[in-house]
Amino acid sequence: MNNFKLKSYNKLVLIGFIMLLTLSKGFSQFTVSHASRGIPGQQEGFYYALPQTILKVDFILEKTVSTQGPYGQYAERMLGVSDFTSTNTTSYRILDVIVTPLSEPDPDAVFYLRFDERSSKDELKIPFALSAAGILLAAGSEALMQTSAVLSIEKTLVNSPGEKKFNYYAERNLFQRIDTIIRKITIDTTVIKFPILHPTWEDRSPEQKARAAADYIQTIREARYLLVSGYQEINYGNSLIYMDNQLKQLEDAYLGLFLGIQERSLEEQTIYYTPNRLETGNITIARLNKESGIVKSSSKGEAIQLTLETAGITKNIPGIGKGSLESVTVINSLLYRSPEIAQIEISFNGKSFVNERFTIPQLGVISVAPFNKSRLNFDAETGQLINLIRE
Repeated sequence: MNNFKLKSYNKLVLIGFIMLLTLSKGFSQFTVSHASRGIPGQQEGFYYALPQTILKVDFILEKTVSTQGPYGQYAERMLGVSDFTSTNTTSYRILDVIVTPLSEPDPDAVFYLRFDERSSKDELKIPFALSAAGILLAAGSEALMQTSAVLSIEKTLVNSPGEKKFNYYAERNLFQRIDTIIRKITIDTTVIKFPILHPTWEDRSPEQKARAAADYIQTIREARYLLVSGYQEINYGNSLIYMDNQLKQLEDAYLGLFLGIQERSLEEQTIYYTPNRLETGNITIARLNKESGIVKSSSKGEAIQLTLETAGITKNIPGIGKGSLESVTVINSLLYRSPEIAQIEISFNGKSFVNERFTIPQLGVISVAPFNKSRLNFDAETGQLINLIRE
């Protein structure tokens, strides 16, 4: 009797184990693992990615081009000026910095979702929605579709009209030289001298050109003095102001021949930076080269610093993103991100240009969302679970 009860009990246990095994096999609809563990040529699944945030950093620069004047070497001797441009140089200065967060797939968080071929056809009918970049957006029947919002900032750089360099440099190069030839005619004891003028044209030397320009500057200044001192004794009204401005512009143009000229314009240069866990504290994201503008952090120039400080929102979440993802495997579940918020400051030479808070998904953790006849929706920019409906 005892043997019969024991056999019956073992039989029931065996039947229960078989039923449990069958149910577990039927319930296994799909498996999610790291993309590196996928097998090339597999067709019973697909790849999806989690998003990450990249910072697009736009630098608004002031470019100054200093050009030496053609008569610069005579500036001190003829005008008594020692502060003039002696060499041709180009320099850049940072005026403003604009940071725009961009979302794109994280290459370190790409997963392969493989369907279980042993599942029934009804169980395999699971709709998934992905973005054009391959980021998982939704899963489940009647998945809620969404469009990712794109943040765009329009910038218009207004530069002054282009100026001609050294407008009065192309002056007359030739000057007339008159030589006097004395012809003597002797008649008996009488000597008659006939002066003959022999005009010729010769090239002016640079010093002669500089002297002529310096004299013309003095002429312009005298004209301005007579104009504003009331020498004309006529009230020209607004015309007086206009004439004085025209003479001042003419004087500046001639002074540029000696002092040189400076042209300023606005330029925009852009770099991209991807925050990650390995870089903390003060990070050199680029450098400012006085001659070429923004360059890579490995090039020569003054360092542009980025300081990143996380808010600690995900520090108590035991996610799997804090370790290696290559060994992660989940069944009938989806991996999503719990993003972190970071305070980001960009500074240069002790001056802060940006001090803002941004959502940085890759600094957070990766969590598991069980999928069992549910509808799941994920944010396209952060990868966060934003909607869950259990049926």
